[in-house]
Amino acid sequence: MRGSTRVMAACLAAGLLAGCGADVDLSKSTSRRTTVPAEAGLTGGGGGPSTSGKPAPTGDAFKSENLRKVNPCGLMDEDTLKAFGDPANSRLRDYSMCSNYMKDKDGKELNYTLTLGDLTVGSKSPTKTIGGLPATESELEDKTACFVTAITESDPERGITVQTGRSEAGDLCTPGRGLLEAVVNRVRDDAPLLELNKGTLVDLEPCTLLSDTVVASAVGDSARKRPSGLHVCNWNGDGVSFTLTFKIGPKPDDLAEAAKTTPVNLGDGVTAQQKSESTSGTRCRLEWAHVAFPEDKEQAEVVSLDFSRYTAQAGEDACGKTATVAKALIPRLPKK
Repeated sequence: MRGSTRVMAACLAAGLLAGCGADVDLSKSTSRRTTVPAEAGLTGGGGGPSTSGKPAPTGDAFKSENLRKVNPCGLMDEDTLKAFGDPANSRLRDYSMCSNYMKDKDGKELNYTLTLGDLTVGSKSPTKTIGGLPATESELEDKTACFVTAITESDPERGITVQTGRSEAGDLCTPGRGLLEAVVNRVRDDAPLLELNKGTLVDLEPCTLLSDTVVASAVGDSARKRPSGLHVCNWNGDGVSFTLTFKIGPKPDDLAEAAKTTPVNLGDGVTAQQKSESTSGTRCRLEWAHVAFPEDKEQAEVVSLDFSRYTAQAGEDACGKTATVAKALIPRLPKK
């Protein structure tokens, strides 16, 4: 099961989906990528959309550079969800993830989580077609969750995933397929876009922002690069990993006391919160708020860099390496 869905599956199985991740109020690669063609309806094209709320162009709608700008909660609006029961309020969990904890037509619990750009490495081969796209389907053994993914790109393999769950066993794949088909068609025809502040990180492909030389200073010359979702990039070496993440979440400065982090001046007007851990291995995380999230003073678009060494090396300065990468990244970020 994939990383992003695996965490949510555990929450579903425990009946605690509402507690996974931080909610956000809904407001207004270097590798070659191949968009998976639909069987019908994928004509046209044009330039990519801006984050202005205007529809995405149909021909390029499933490319990652366009999909990362789509508002997942806009795809799960009330009119769409009414077809499956009684919707609650949709909760934006990150740029590309939205959840709705609703009731089905029989009044039973029906929890939906939609993820755009879900990395599908290790998943089953497509056996279905949904909305003209090849699709995979799997469910938990106890039938309390189902995962349905429409494949949108083949290199790396990414897709749009609908996770459906509840505390009682049942047929959750049928409503999952139904919502996924509606979502795929909406993305193709008139995808609603996120409305974010000037200087937003949403357009960026994290895997293109750091040079091999900069990454090697932290991970070593043998680093292997892999995107994870639409807003995360991982570099893995021998016994070490480095991750760059753009996300919507609480401002790191506001969490400093509870998280026991330390402010670090990185220059260029950026002060990050630093967290260092050392057990059998070493880890250092640097995070800072890049730009505010509209209409929510407690949330921001956050830059997160995470260095992990699985077995500690004597004399290694994990936070020094992380700060070096951060300082190389900052000039590449959009101006506020």
